[in-house]
Amino acid sequence: MEANKLRLNQQKRQLLKREWASTVWNKTPMEVEDNLKLAIENYRTVKQQTWDNVITPIMDSKFPLEDMKVLSKYDNGRSHYRSFTEIDQCFYFKPTHTDSSEAQYKWTISDDEMRALYHFELQEKGHQATLEVEYDETKRDRNPHYHEKTKAMEEDLQKVSASLDRGLWNKDSYSSYRDRNGYSDDISAFSRIVPNTGGCHSRTMMCDEHHWEQLKMYAKAQSSLTNAHRELWQMKYELIKDMNSIIDQAKFLADVQEYWPDVQECVSFETSDLSRELSIVSDDTKERLRHSLAVRQTAREQQPKEVEVAVSTQGFALVN
Repeated sequence: MEANKLRLNQQKRQLLKREWASTVWNKTPMEVEDNLKLAIENYRTVKQQTWDNVITPIMDSKFPLEDMKVLSKYDNGRSHYRSFTEIDQCFYFKPTHTDSSEAQYKWTISDDEMRALYHFELQEKGHQATLEVEYDETKRDRNPHYHEKTKAMEEDLQKVSASLDRGLWNKDSYSSYRDRNGYSDDISAFSRIVPNTGGCHSRTMMCDEHHWEQLKMYAKAQSSLTNAHRELWQMKYELIKDMNSIIDQAKFLADVQEYWPDVQECVSFETSDLSRELSIVSDDTKERLRHSLAVRQTAREQQPKEVEVAVSTQGFALVN
């Protein structure tokens, strides 16, 4: 019996789904990944520009650094609540040119931002960096496997991230306090010494139109970063879900091959004993085979398009 006439059972379907998911997440370049890279670059650029052009001049004017350093000498290092100063990365601003309410701007990094910033490094470590997004979007319960995967991912995130990002990502910055001069992770680039007045909202500062627009650009860069990460998940998830529905309905391998042309190159079948499981080819072999497929698909795309294969409409950005 030819391999493409192989009848599929539940076990073979599950192995096909697993291999397809790995192919989509790790071996299929798509436009949404380029969009995320651009969002990461824009986030870092705008964050630095806003700090240099808005936070620094306003803070230098309102809370001169030299004055804050003198005041900090009288701090009680054993208790935050008995100190005259504190180190802050959160600021409230209110515009002078409109009646808009004050708004908060943070230079700390949220969980969503951190996973988006290091999406590609986490994927290389074998994690699904959009795991949190998937559970949020699909309204799934956080089962024990979710928490195990999240813990493992955050452990690797600590290893692959920059010291500055780790410091700003820390949910409880006081827990990483080393001494009165610094933290175990570097946060100095986006931190200021301010009077301990009871919270960043109590230090709301006025700003002009130019500074206000720059702050709004920073807020937009933050949301664009997390939105790009969600869009990446959406495109990949839909592609995986579409193929899974085909695999569920397929009786033979040939039914799947219509939409997954190189399935036999990604998955090896033991045709001599059809009761045996699928044998997954090594990663190196799959990489070489997928590269050759990309070359063939690129050549086909350059020819007049008469009939489109369903999978090719999913936003692939195959490279030569």
